[in-house]
Amino acid sequence: MKRLLQSFALCFSFLFILTGYSEAAGATMRVKTNGSNRNVSVANVKVNGFDLYSDYKPYVDNGRTFVPIRELTELMGANVTWNQKTQSVSISMMDKDVKLKINSSVVYVNGKKMRIDAASVPRLTQYVAQNNDSKTMVPLRFLSESLGFSVKWEQDKRLAMIDNGLARAPQPLEKAKPVQEAKKPAEKTKAPMPSPKVNEAKPQPMEPGQKKNLTIVLDPGHGGKDSGAVAEDKTTEKSLTLRLAPRVEAMLRAKGYNVIMTRTTDEFIALSERADIANRNNADLFVSMHFNSAGGPSAYGIEVLYASENDVALKKDCGDQTKLAREILNAVLKETGANSRGIKNRPELAVLRRTNMTACLIEGGFMSNPDELEQIKSDSYLDKLANGIVKGIENYNRKYM
Repeated sequence: MKRLLQSFALCFSFLFILTGYSEAAGATMRVKTNGSNRNVSVANVKVNGFDLYSDYKPYVDNGRTFVPIRELTELMGANVTWNQKTQSVSISMMDKDVKLKINSSVVYVNGKKMRIDAASVPRLTQYVAQNNDSKTMVPLRFLSESLGFSVKWEQDKRLAMIDNGLARAPQPLEKAKPVQEAKKPAEKTKAPMPSPKVNEAKPQPMEPGQKKNLTIVLDPGHGGKDSGAVAEDKTTEKSLTLRLAPRVEAMLRAKGYNVIMTRTTDEFIALSERADIANRNNADLFVSMHFNSAGGPSAYGIEVLYASENDVALKKDCGDQTKLAREILNAVLKETGANSRGIKNRPELAVLRRTNMTACLIEGGFMSNPDELEQIKSDSYLDKLANGIVKGIENYNRKYM
């Protein structure tokens, strides 16, 4: 009888592995999905060795692990388009293309129509602990397998590990090989692009205490086939970042800084190439510009991301990575009066972990929030954002360079 019970327990555990079950050492949280409040088990997820960082924790419901689509796909290195109006998401990576829609069991994989079981349908989840912010959550196992990932499960750690053999988490400093990584060929090697004529301003003298001859790389996020987030009115993230970045460039050039843009037109630039542009030009600072999106309209505010020198070997000689992020956030908040979502450590993001200088990524507001979107689209608000970013850079230069 004892052996029978042991065998049953082993089979039951194996079933949990196949369905992606996790309790994250017993941790639970309160969420609301499809109008129903419930407690769900918190899950732990790693993608290519990187922890899935998010304020919106992955969780298990009805034996299925659900993950926040934005954070997961950033780790995957996929191109993602979120359509606020249709509540649908398109994910493409290499030769794979997956299309899903909130609350729909119909999915498309490389154009082929499929159906997934009811327990795995993509959903909007409200997180009680995050002021009921909504997040688009997708079934981990279906998405991973559709994009060619392998999924493993460590029962003792309550950990789902996903791997597609691409980018790897950095090793401890004594094992890291940053030189080899920097020499890895980019998908499309391009020389730094010339700056727009509008930014050919005469440099002015630096203020006392500021270091001269600084080279700053500005990175307008997305571009070309990668539209980034798409708002309900079809405004694209790639167009907004390309409106913001030249404003920042013009102001920095007018103040005497050397500025390089990763893109000045609507073209696709691989994440690795964006970092390589900064590394090839021995930049002093790297600032990437993006706008946020969530599954619902409630989330709002500005946050700045960085990769801690404690997590990324390439940052060891660059000093405290929080300083630039904090200076930019504080200055932007002062200029715009926006809600602060703080600074966040995101060492898995390619443009942050692959740049060998101090770097940060600003999320300038939520395109999924109608009121914030209207602000973001206005020239006057973009001017305030740009002015805040420039003041943050100048404050960092004065205090820490």
